[in-house]
Parts: sequence; C-alpha cells; structure tokens
Amino acid sequence: MLLVLAASVLTARGAWAATADGVLITNHASATYKMTSGTGQVISYGATVTVMVATPAVMLKKVAGPTMQASGGTVTFCISFSNSGGLASAFDVTITDAMPDNMRFAAGTGNASWDPAGGVVYWAWSTNGGAGWTMGGTAMPTNGQATPLLLRWQVDVLSPRASGFVCYTASVL
Repeated sequence: MLLVLAASVLTARGAWAATADGVLITNHASATYKMTSGTGQVISYGATVTVMVATPAVMLKKVAGPTMQASGGTVTFCISFSNSGGLASAFDVTITDAMPDNMRFAAGTGNASWDPAGGVVYWAWSTNGGAGWTMGGTAMPTNGQATPLLLRWQVDVLSPRASGFVCYTASVL
C-alpha cells in the first residue's frame, strides 16, 4: 500500500480547478497568549476571511450546414463559444479546428464574427500540425487530403456571460 501511494505522489499530473464559480472558501487564523508567565490569564483571538471563487466556464458547440453535400459543393462550419461563468472573464481562449479530410478551405472565409462587441478575435492556419502558424488575412490556405489543415482562433478576452462564434467554409473534393 505504501509503495502505491509513493508512486502516485511521484507521478506528474496536470492541474485543474474543481471549485465551482461563486463558492466561498473560508480561512481562519487564531492566536493565544498569556498575560503573565506561569498560570496567568490566557487570551485567544481569531480572525476569519472568506474568498469567493471566480472561475470562467468556456463552452463550445460546432454545427455544419448543410449536413449532406455532393462533391464540389461547400459546407460552412460554425463554432459557437461562450463563457457561462458569471463572475470571471476567460483570457487567451484558443479554439483549434482540423479541416476534415477530402475538403479544401474556401478562400476568404476564415474571418471570425464575434458578438457581443468587445474583445478581439485573431485567426491563423497551419499545414504542419501546428508547428508553425500563418496569421489569417495573408495568403489563404490551400489544402487537400494529403495536407492536413488546422485553423485556430484566439479570443483575447471572453467576459462573463459573453458569447461569440467563428465560421469558415470548405468545399468537398
């Protein structure tokens, strides 16, 4: 039993927050002292503070339209995102989407739409598995089945209860 416990302590693990948005954490400190040495009067004091947890909660949903398409036709993919947390903004939100096989990015469709106003959305693309990124608005990406294409959008700040979406169009090869 001790060996298993030691192994689990030494194993590296990622960190994650499990405390829900709006939860209060209470911390209490105390001090005790005597007025005189020996059996003198004992006095105790305490102090308590609470901290409210503010955690963003980013959610994604992806839709395609149409959901059935012939070769040569186009499909528009839209990814909606939101911060359902009511107390904290999410910063540097990164959304990455892999272009499906047998599809080609339709030039001029990578710009992100965003609502409500506020925050900035940047988009980029990669044909080397994300090892390097080209900012959107320069040369448009081209790809086929042999060249995987990744699309990435970065939202600098997503305020509490804010939402937005990004869309792009691809043609079926």
